[in-house]
Amino acid sequence: MGSSGRQLITFFAFWFCGLPGLAAAQAGEGFPSAPASMETLRVQEKAETLFQKGNFERAYFIYRNELAPIGDKYSQYMLGYMHLTGKGTSEDRVAAAAWYRLAAERGTREFVMVRDRLAASLTPEQLAAADSLFLDLRRQYGDLAILLRAVRADLETLRQRTGSRLGSGAAPLTIVDLRHGGMTESGDEFYRQIEERLRSRLDYIARATNVEIRDLGAVDIDELEVKVAERLEALD
Repeated sequence: MGSSGRQLITFFAFWFCGLPGLAAAQAGEGFPSAPASMETLRVQEKAETLFQKGNFERAYFIYRNELAPIGDKYSQYMLGYMHLTGKGTSEDRVAAAAWYRLAAERGTREFVMVRDRLAASLTPEQLAAADSLFLDLRRQYGDLAILLRAVRADLETLRQRTGSRLGSGAAPLTIVDLRHGGMTESGDEFYRQIEERLRSRLDYIARATNVEIRDLGAVDIDELEVKVAERLEALD
């Protein structure tokens, strides 16, 4: 590795030392994130512990297969870092650049900085390859793709409760949410929270795709999927 490559890794290692605190602050301005479940927090802690102990291959596996697919931006950053340094995986600057770009899509300052610093060091051929890989990753693990899947799940939950239209009354129901410490709440409150979450997700998708969504009960999810797919094909 040349001196410029060693200097670049030194720069990223410096930033890495200050980034673990971002694991709890990766929502990004305006992004409709839900609180992490207890299970997700447990997996995040496990991956971090494995990395700190030098079990890089196992940490990489968890970041890659359990956390990055659910939109965990810190984990997507870590995948880029591990590819850049060859920890637990192949040393691959193109893959590192693609993962850094995905991690930075919410505009987190530190992630944007490492993304831009690495991109500036790549050749035009490497940049083109990184762009292609980034698009592949974003189709699967980008915010819009993940939010669209979540919207589908929310709509299905609400329609199972009310039939084809949303907003009708629900039968009395008690919900025990084991994912968040066994919290108990009424059916009305449970579904109200889903409706609020659905609205915030749809608002975010609408802004990103320049579509207008007024009525939750009349969302054409298939049409929305087409708009999201078009947006995901565009390099920002």
